[in-house]
Amino acid sequence: MKYILTPEEMRKADAEAIEKYRIPSEILMENAARSSAIYIEQIFEERNLIAPKIAVFCGSGNNGGDGFALVRHLFNKFEVKIFWIGDESKMSPETRMNFESVKAIGVPIEKIETLEQLEKINLNYDVLIDAMIGVGGSENIRGIALDILKKLKEVQSLKIAIDSPTGLNTLNGFANPYCFEADYTITMYTYKLGLLINEGQNYSGQILVAELGSPKFIVEQISKIFAYCEMDIQRIIPKRKRISSKFDYGRVLIIAGSERYPGAAALAANASIKSGAGLTVLASTTFHPAVLPEVIRFPLPSTTDGSISIRSIEILRDEIERADSVAIGPGLSDNLETIQLVEQIVEEYKNKKRIVIDADALKAIEPSKKMTKKVVITPHCGELSRIIEMPRREIEQNSFFVAKEWAEKLNCIIHLKFVPSVTTDGEFSYLTLNGNPGMATGGSGDVLTGIIATMLARGIEPLQAASISAFIHSLAGDKYSSRYGMETLTASSLIDILPEIL
Repeated sequence: MKYILTPEEMRKADAEAIEKYRIPSEILMENAARSSAIYIEQIFEERNLIAPKIAVFCGSGNNGGDGFALVRHLFNKFEVKIFWIGDESKMSPETRMNFESVKAIGVPIEKIETLEQLEKINLNYDVLIDAMIGVGGSENIRGIALDILKKLKEVQSLKIAIDSPTGLNTLNGFANPYCFEADYTITMYTYKLGLLINEGQNYSGQILVAELGSPKFIVEQISKIFAYCEMDIQRIIPKRKRISSKFDYGRVLIIAGSERYPGAAALAANASIKSGAGLTVLASTTFHPAVLPEVIRFPLPSTTDGSISIRSIEILRDEIERADSVAIGPGLSDNLETIQLVEQIVEEYKNKKRIVIDADALKAIEPSKKMTKKVVITPHCGELSRIIEMPRREIEQNSFFVAKEWAEKLNCIIHLKFVPSVTTDGEFSYLTLNGNPGMATGGSGDVLTGIIATMLARGIEPLQAASISAFIHSLAGDKYSSRYGMETLTASSLIDILPEIL
């Protein structure tokens, strides 16, 4: 499990390490520098960089202190020069200590104070290291720091950020146009939210986490944002017992499809049975020939256009009662009668059954009607825009925070399909950091719905069920693209890859 902190939470973690657990700030800074130096030497080795010339840009805050301390570790092995900005009188004791140390040992150091001075500096270096502002910074950079960023933007060297690229907001991922564009970001202690969302994904490069020598449980107790590792799949999905039957692994009911869109229902049902459901029942008016033989077909009465009729409620009730989870939406069409059926089912069963609502069924969701934490909705930004009446662009720019806010308001689990996707109950949230653009293809979301329905039926609590499903789905996409490329990735191929993931 990856634990992710906001800047405020990171400050709290630092304070706890120093005040509660008596780890001096000087030790934390020294460990940050040592861990960063180890990473940097590994990077040089991987890139076959022999005797690189290094320029380190430091501020006068603690991020600059990390930079000064880092230089001490690099100085014996490499040609290093420090350029620094800021006010010596405002340095913390630990930053000042490392500042005085690099001067005493003879590291070349130059303070940049004016644009004219900056313009005369020759940046003929193999590696540029940014330690100017760090995790407390934002996209609103001014003065000489902005001038430096503009100059660094033009230099084609290996770029490494310490803790966070200067010019990046580590809360919301907004970036200055001249933000330091790192090939690697060595961040301290754990991941920061802004490195992973919005423009942070473009400016952070490969993220490496530096150990500071303080207990991991500090972060684990503070963090409310997470991302999965592959080992979490085995940890979360219940193990199968030797003596068991199909009824022990969940009965999934999928209400989906129409005469026009039978394929969407087939994809959801096939994904459900292939991701481990004991039984999957597909209730629809029309059945695509690709529906797997293991899927139980449950015919429903149709409207004149081949959508599911509201008359279906009477025969669906028994199936819903028998199901451990219900998925509604893929390929339903926007027939008004069908949407009314969805509204009726959700209202009647939201307190009793685990339900995942996707695609056309999302048209039944209204911002004024609260649901329950048994309900998972899976909109993309356009669908959420319609539900909450917020411009799509605004949702895209604030996807994490909007999803979190509206999960609380709607009293449900929201899995917002974006990059990265966000799964949240309003208090705890998961980011899906895997996946690739090849997954932007018709039917991919239907596959995800089927997987979520199965994980709900397996007894995994809804927030984890939705988030681990998104992670499995993304791994399938990455496995396929690594083997065949992105261009030929289809929703059906995601299902075909599921056995390799699970």
